Amino acid sequence: MDLRATFPFRSLATRLLFFTVLFVLLAEAVVLIPSVSKRRVEWFDARVQAAYLVSIALEGPRGQVITEEDAKMMFDTAGIRGVTAKRGDVRVLILSPEIDPHGSQKIHRVDMDNLNPVSLIANAWATMISSGEALIQLTWRMDGSDANSMDIVVSQRDLRHDLHAYARNILILSLVISSMAAALLFYVFNRMIVHPVTRLTDSMAAFEADPDRATLIHVPSERDDEIGGAERSLSMMQQRINELLSERRRLAALGAGISKISHDLRNILASAQLMSDRLAKSDDPAVRKLSPRLISALDRAIALSRDTISFGGMEPRKLHKTAFNLRDLVEEVYEDTASIYVDAQNDIDSDLYIRADRTQLYRCLFNLARNAVEAIAPTNGVQTNGAPTHSTEATSATPVGQISISAEPVGADGDLAINVADTGPGIPDHARGELFEPFKGSQKPGGSGLGLAIAAEIARAHGGEMTLAQTGEKGTAFRISLPGAIAQSDASTTPVSQTPSLRGSAAPS
Repeated sequence: MDLRATFPFRSLATRLLFFTVLFVLLAEAVVLIPSVSKRRVEWFDARVQAAYLVSIALEGPRGQVITEEDAKMMFDTAGIRGVTAKRGDVRVLILSPEIDPHGSQKIHRVDMDNLNPVSLIANAWATMISSGEALIQLTWRMDGSDANSMDIVVSQRDLRHDLHAYARNILILSLVISSMAAALLFYVFNRMIVHPVTRLTDSMAAFEADPDRATLIHVPSERDDEIGGAERSLSMMQQRINELLSERRRLAALGAGISKISHDLRNILASAQLMSDRLAKSDDPAVRKLSPRLISALDRAIALSRDTISFGGMEPRKLHKTAFNLRDLVEEVYEDTASIYVDAQNDIDSDLYIRADRTQLYRCLFNLARNAVEAIAPTNGVQTNGAPTHSTEATSATPVGQISISAEPVGADGDLAINVADTGPGIPDHARGELFEPFKGSQKPGGSGLGLAIAAEIARAHGGEMTLAQTGEKGTAFRISLPGAIAQSDASTTPVSQTPSLRGSAAPS
């Protein structure tokens, strides 16, 4: 039998029970320790009062009220072994104690007028744990002076037996009262705290196992305390998670469908693009004049299909990190986004090698460069993929803007920051909040808003982030941080596989 399985030692109820028992025992100690001391004082006081009354009866001014035999019986009943009274300078022996002058019996002297609370408690518990047949000589001053005092001799064993009986009775009574109070407190706290917390825990565990089931959402109680607030917060959080999961399933299904449609549509548009190239060679001047617009529209449609397919891949892929020259990668990006309207500046050091996924970093820089080119170049002179159009006007065009890509080390841990800046018109204020959101961040006609979303996702997959460094009338700059990316110039090109959250493995968008 597994005791831990049948009795949860680490549960909240078990801990509550343990601390309740512990505090009850502490309360018992607080009650019992001074109570024994008080009982000892009362026991001494009762014997002193008895001895005083018997002595008055024996030596009254009108003669003896009781006989010596009666007095001896009263002293024996009270457990008094000897009595001596002092009146002025005269000391009178009222009852002679029976002490063997040749024995080894100990006598402890106690002066009731010279004891503090600490010593009273210490002496009481010393008597509780004592043994043997020692005697106690107790001095009591009737008016607070030595002229009128009384000494009595009592047995320590009688006092010890009385204290044991008293402590036992007090302990039993205190245990009964404290146990009843502890049981009530345990029941109340168990109902008010432990059960609601257990209910919250069970609800969270059940919802974690199957968050798609709306019936597992916690139903809060009507409590208005902290636990009630926690129940309401948990319920709202579970509802939100359930809604997000439902929305995610719908978007996943929609994305899968769109990706398939975009794939087929891209093939159809590619065929239409070939036909448009033939139209551009037509002898009809009207056809040649309209063909650039048709080609530009087809290019935008193909780019949208490509971006949708690239971003719609939901399967995570591994990064294959290698060491490569960053300047050479930037040159490839500029070749694929070349525009006669844009002056491309490569400010990367020729000996800068980094360790990253070259293909994915190319996609990231390609998207940023293409967006910069499209923001700078005239709409009628450049295709959306950055290549010159078939327009004859493009041959005489001059650069109207600039794009620059630079890199700088950050810190001493090999971190790298890549800056992509342009001299375009900037990003409007209303668009900055959803800049990296897919299908939302685009500010140009026909744009999908996927370029920046894909670039930001690639930066996060490398353990870094992409931020908008600045934007305005003088241009826009993005900053890509890549932690631990700087490599030695002679570093090995052996791939290093990692598994970040990177969606899609399509060609660069």
